[in-house]
Amino acid sequence: MRTLYSIGEFSKKTGITIRTLRYYGEKGLLVPARISEGGQRYYNDANIITVQKIVTFKYLDYSLEEIKELLKKDDSLLQSLENQKAQLLKKKKQLDQMLATIDTAILIHQESAAVDSTTLLLIIHSLLTEDAQKDYLKQYIPEPLIEQIYNYLDINFIEINRRYIESLYEIKQAFLHPPDDTELKRLIEQLFSIIPAELTKSLAQEFEKYPNVDFDNWLFTIPLSAEEENWLLEQAARLNILEGVIT
Repeated sequence: MRTLYSIGEFSKKTGITIRTLRYYGEKGLLVPARISEGGQRYYNDANIITVQKIVTFKYLDYSLEEIKELLKKDDSLLQSLENQKAQLLKKKKQLDQMLATIDTAILIHQESAAVDSTTLLLIIHSLLTEDAQKDYLKQYIPEPLIEQIYNYLDINFIEINRRYIESLYEIKQAFLHPPDDTELKRLIEQLFSIIPAELTKSLAQEFEKYPNVDFDNWLFTIPLSAEEENWLLEQAARLNILEGVIT
């Protein structure tokens, strides 16, 4: 019975490419049973078991450096598997969140004819950073109010974002081709009315306590350019819309 295999034979037997076997050797994961004077590598049945371990660890999402350490210390396997399970559960939670976010974005896209790729990606970003947004707001706003706002957003998410996207689209068009004041006032009030007035007022009252606060523009972004945003606020102030919204 043969106990040694050339690298080509070993590759066929294990299903691992010759290039990968050599790479594993360079990384110190797989030491050939014998290397000839001419540099030819030969493997044995013990090497097969090592390859099986490497493949298994890779399937469990370990890095090659982690695998190298695990191959040296069999007695640490149980603790490592428990740690890896915790990491995989964390990744699973992240993947579930990403899938739910993508499903939501698809629904929003289907619900609104005005959506563009930038707006859609910013909504996805907002969904993925919701926990960080809440942590940031806790610096300025009582937690019950934060939960009240986000609960409202969660319950009405698709409808709110459909209205938000379409309203922003109309504001962008108004910036390019300003309508008369009556129509402009209607458009701006429509945008500001997406969130109930009582929530908007409560939010404004809390932020009045911090007049110099600057929102984190990484966590809280809107698909308007700085020029569009400044114009919007100027027009809202000129038409006395802000007073009706936040007072």
